[in-house]
Amino acid sequence: MTKRRSLASILSIALIAVACRPPVGGSVEPSASSIAGELRPSKEIAVTVHLPGAPDVLTAPLAYAAASETIAAAGITLNQVPPTAGEAPFPLVASTTRLQLYIATPDAVLASATARESLVMIANLQQKTSMVLVAPAGGAATAADLSGTTILVQGMIGDEAPLLALLAREGAENVTAELPADSSIPLDLTPLFDGTYSAAFLTSYDGLGRAQEFISFESGLPVGPDGITVIDLGDTSSVFGLGLWMEKTAQDDEDLSIAAALILIGLTDGLAFCRDQPSECASIFEQGGETDRFGDSLAWSVDQFNASVWPAPKGVLDVISVSVAGISISNQILERAIPNLPATIDRIGDSWAPSGVALPLE
Repeated sequence: MTKRRSLASILSIALIAVACRPPVGGSVEPSASSIAGELRPSKEIAVTVHLPGAPDVLTAPLAYAAASETIAAAGITLNQVPPTAGEAPFPLVASTTRLQLYIATPDAVLASATARESLVMIANLQQKTSMVLVAPAGGAATAADLSGTTILVQGMIGDEAPLLALLAREGAENVTAELPADSSIPLDLTPLFDGTYSAAFLTSYDGLGRAQEFISFESGLPVGPDGITVIDLGDTSSVFGLGLWMEKTAQDDEDLSIAAALILIGLTDGLAFCRDQPSECASIFEQGGETDRFGDSLAWSVDQFNASVWPAPKGVLDVISVSVAGISISNQILERAIPNLPATIDRIGDSWAPSGVALPLE
């Protein structure tokens, strides 16, 4: 069974290339309390989670999962890797001892013929999209104002498709969307504020914070909420949130299927931890050393990410409610994981409310 560990023990785990191990001084032999039911692969499994961009607060629940005794005692190592500039976004690896998981939106998967044919969504991370369209204050005020302009999109190839469809619906014509040149590094919004781009389609939990924290060319201070305009796109239900994907062939492998179920158990625990203890969740990410944002800035981001996850009426990670043409969806792995979740984990979170921490802009 998954155990909540102290913050100090979690912080000892590097966020990228996480090496999972039992607690210092503990036995390498699994105990009844450190294994989720009977879930244990017959051999050691190395799990790599491919991130959709540079590490952000999304990776904190995974770092917490990596510290889970459930995962360590089962002989599983968990690594998180950002995309590599110039390489395919979904690097498929056929192996019986290595499991590849991918965090991406359905639109990103649809944009890749290889991913579309090879991957299946096993968990839905977000109940709703976290994407917002932002322009510098004094620039575009409506979607129609963006006709003939170029927009920066924080995401993967394919994530621009729903934005362009929404803009067309709202009267914007001849809009071009571009992705960052290197998504493996923190997003630089200088091109938004120097006029290279007229607007940016950003995650509310990372990009939106960066937009408000951007240092004004004139004042030398953060532009704050008054320095940007959040453009109304109307109904955004057609913009899908992030999901967790694995290769279809891996789902049919018993050991890889068990490893994936154990990851979902740890991830569920991590998401609940970040919901219930957002400040400590932010500290996990900050102490991992892979961020250029700190303190309340990260705590604010955790709040924003939580707002896209909670409450989860059908249970966090549920995929049954996801309906997207052209992709494969399966609840096989989640159904294997749920019966082995500790009873103390609340998968619904209907009482969740933002912590109220403000974005520090002094």
